[in-house]
Amino acid sequence: MVTLSELEADPYPAYARLRREEPVSWVPEAGQWLVTRWHDVRTVLTDADRFTTDQPASSLIGLCGGTPLLLREGEAHHDLREAFRHDFDAHRVTDFVDTIARPVARRVADRIGAAGRADLAGDYFEPVSVIGLTTLFGLDPGTDVLQRWGRVLTEVANDFGRDPAVTTAAAAVMGEDAAVTEAVGRLRARPDGSVISHLLHHDRPPGRARPDADVVPVLKHLGLSALEPGWLAGWTLVALWSAPDQLAAVHADRSLLGAAVYEALRWSGPVGMLGRRTTRAVTLGGREIPAGALIAAAIASANRDEEVFTDPDRFDLHRDVRTHLGFGAGPHRCPAHPLVTALARTALDVLIERMPGVRPAPGRHAAPHGWKLRLPGALDAVWEGTSVQPESGVTAGSASAARARS
Repeated sequence: MVTLSELEADPYPAYARLRREEPVSWVPEAGQWLVTRWHDVRTVLTDADRFTTDQPASSLIGLCGGTPLLLREGEAHHDLREAFRHDFDAHRVTDFVDTIARPVARRVADRIGAAGRADLAGDYFEPVSVIGLTTLFGLDPGTDVLQRWGRVLTEVANDFGRDPAVTTAAAAVMGEDAAVTEAVGRLRARPDGSVISHLLHHDRPPGRARPDADVVPVLKHLGLSALEPGWLAGWTLVALWSAPDQLAAVHADRSLLGAAVYEALRWSGPVGMLGRRTTRAVTLGGREIPAGALIAAAIASANRDEEVFTDPDRFDLHRDVRTHLGFGAGPHRCPAHPLVTALARTALDVLIERMPGVRPAPGRHAAPHGWKLRLPGALDAVWEGTSVQPESGVTAGSASAARARS
């Protein structure tokens, strides 16, 4: 037996115990079966006949105003996935990094650089991630709609329905969608090369773009995707701060950042578990699970399975074994994974470039939290201030202050 409070504080000791003693276990508070071993988790993610993403009772359907891509199966899933999958091809990701991500990261870094200290999670990594992806999607880069959606969806995901007020508050925020619906209307009439435009028009005859009912719920759920690269960059920095020799290696050779980001995704990726529902009665890990049961496939646990990884609790950017489940597996493997890692890597690269002496602030208190979505918490850091002045009166602490007021 495991409790949600145990998982939220630090799931990894609990995962290790469960892999040894009860690899498929019932979690009453969540109303789900928790699956922790590599082989079983991969089975859940790849066997779409027995384990489906279709979850009619999911609160995401109401919050997003329809079924997001994550909960679709079959042709409904394939059609929308193919509409924007090519936005994440290697050459397009390279173009995104060169023309959008790196300039955005440099502007944000220069804005906070003079202060000499900041919460890098809230004041640097999150803005870089949100502004970059908001621009790529085809929205006004000045809008914070994806950021607001991502934050409330994170709270809902980690609440597991325990507090109805969380879902009620999230519904109000998710209903504030004028910025997105206006963009959808504009791009319906005048297509361009953005993600929203491709969602509307890819593989559709002229004048017959996909309806809002298909496109808008997908975009609302992508609010989480707008935050994920920032979380991944934060976890990579946490990992490097915990391993001074590897941090020194990255400073000496920034080409190692790609390996560092990928290993951080295994070691402590921001997406800790993926949900499925059984389509029939199944036997998994020696347990009999009924049809219609909810499954929590703990990819964070699978990625530290001792049967697959040597010394799995240690972050090692030189690790030989490169295969892990950080982006899922099977037909629902994250299509944007090249973009997520590229944006996280770019944010870290610019951080080192602009603030080479960045280090944990004295007395910094680490506060990671969550297990379905695991966040690194505040990343209070200091460095030698630069001569670049903050833009428009924005200071290093203003983003955190704005969140406190919201």
